[in-house]
Amino acid sequence: MSHFTQVATRITDKEMLLTCLKELGYVTEEKTSIRGYRGQETAVDIAVRVQQGYDIGFVLGTDGTFSFVADWFGVQGTSEKEFTAKVQQRYALCTVMEQVRRQGFNVVEEQRDATGEIRLTVRRWV
Repeated sequence: MSHFTQVATRITDKEMLLTCLKELGYVTEEKTSIRGYRGQETAVDIAVRVQQGYDIGFVLGTDGTFSFVADWFGVQGTSEKEFTAKVQQRYALCTVMEQVRRQGFNVVEEQRDATGEIRLTVRRWV
C-alpha cells in the first residue's frame, strides 16, 4: 500500500521553483526518485533532500503545474501544511519580484508581519 500523497499547486516555472527552494535552504536533485514507507520509491522531477526521514518531491503534471509528493508520515522537520505554505509563499514572492524587475520597478520596502504576510512597496522613476 502506497503512502505517497500528492498536493496540487499552481507552480509552473521550474527554474523559479528551483531558485525558491535554494533560497529556502533546501538541497535539490532533478530527475530522480524519493523514498517512502518500506523502501517504496516514486519518480519525481525535483527532489528536496531532507536530512532525516523521507524526502519531498515535485512532479510536473500534464497540465503544466507541479505537485508536491511525499510520504508525509516519514518526513521529519516539517509538516505537509507548513512546507506547502512556505514554498508557495516564496514562489509567489519570487514571481512578483521578477515581474517588478521586468516592468522597471524597484523594491523600496519589504515588510513581514507576525502572521507571515509580506507587503512590498515598489517605485518606478520615469
